[in-house]
Amino acid sequence: MEDKVVKHIDENNLFSKEDKLIVAISGGCDSVALAMILHRTGYSISLAHCNFNLRNSESDKDQLFVESLAKSIGVLFYSKSFDTLKYVKEKKVSIQMAARDLRYEWLNSLLIETNSKFIVVGHHLDDSQETLFINLIRGTGIKGLLGINNINGKIIRPLLPFRKSDIISYLNKINQDYREDISNSDIKYIRNNIRKNLMPIIYSINPSYDKTFVDELSHLSEVYEVYNKVISQDVKEIVDYKKNGLIILKEDLLNTSHPKSVLRHAVSPYGFNKVDHIYQALFSESGKRFYSNTSEILIDRSKIILRKLMPESTNKFISINDKQILFPINLSFLVSDNLAYVDNHSIAYLDYDLLEFPLKIMKWKDGDYFYPLGMQKKKKLSDFFIDNKLSLFDKEDVWLLYSGNNIVWVVGYRIDDRFKLTKDSKKAYIAEYKKAGE
Repeated sequence: MEDKVVKHIDENNLFSKEDKLIVAISGGCDSVALAMILHRTGYSISLAHCNFNLRNSESDKDQLFVESLAKSIGVLFYSKSFDTLKYVKEKKVSIQMAARDLRYEWLNSLLIETNSKFIVVGHHLDDSQETLFINLIRGTGIKGLLGINNINGKIIRPLLPFRKSDIISYLNKINQDYREDISNSDIKYIRNNIRKNLMPIIYSINPSYDKTFVDELSHLSEVYEVYNKVISQDVKEIVDYKKNGLIILKEDLLNTSHPKSVLRHAVSPYGFNKVDHIYQALFSESGKRFYSNTSEILIDRSKIILRKLMPESTNKFISINDKQILFPINLSFLVSDNLAYVDNHSIAYLDYDLLEFPLKIMKWKDGDYFYPLGMQKKKKLSDFFIDNKLSLFDKEDVWLLYSGNNIVWVVGYRIDDRFKLTKDSKKAYIAEYKKAGE
């Protein structure tokens, strides 16, 4: 098996024996086999182990086993302990997703610290087959049917052509122990359920399914390249990417030859893998919202607006001496004897002597009103937003500058008429708003 793995590495130019490699090792059969094969065939490796503290004393035994293995073969060993359950609670993700995030964040930092070239992991053919069915069941589009890639950035998977049974046979042949994770047999996890119940049925129907899988995957990859080229061009032409998301005009999307595929391609990087409901919402009343773990989509009157979810907003007080604030928004301040001004919604020119410090930055709420510049009557902000055709997302992004209990500026839109500069003004208080990315 060692010769076959080396041949696979060379034929696919995965890495060379001069490259420094970090083997991500759990102690299970696949990662132990990977470490032994690479070490015994002359590659430069170190071992890195994540202790997720999910299996009580068994987690510590895993770490001790891997540390002992590193010593026995004379390679460097790195380990890190994680409070995985705390991460799950804070980030509101599954245990599997938390472990994955923590693992790769640390491994990537270790890659830089050790001046290594690649992270190598022990995913094998069985993993790739199971991943295909997981994606098929959950619905991830055509890309999800490609299984697992040999290379993903700095992450390399040298064992992908090999079955788990081959790996275990190899370890038995060289008399190498490994750790068993009993959770791998718990069918409440979808991967384990597929492995234990679905895959045996498939192999009973087609004993050569491993070869069939590899051949079909190769063909599907070629098809995906063609599909991706066509859809990517449409996405490039109609998607307006912003610092915090994107905007797609409904009309532009519906005029493409494959609108649903284009929509999926555009929003899937933000965690939206199922787009049927989003697509159907284009033909119904505007205002519908859809959420992923990281982002939200608003179906507006003529647009699809996607933005990343932001932390809860915090009010901010501005003292008389403040020259700039960067949070929650970027504002700079200047007191001037020059009363000249330019017509710019991003700059507020206010009568300094009418202001009550500290000023306050806060979000708007229902019932808020102000006296828009040029008007002698008060106007509800909700009506002002309608007049200015603000989308729901635009409304939620609006900040107000307060003096005492009065709105003096709807930031980026209009100042309050009561605080404008007049011929009787002595000093100007100038506040300038800069949008993110400007």
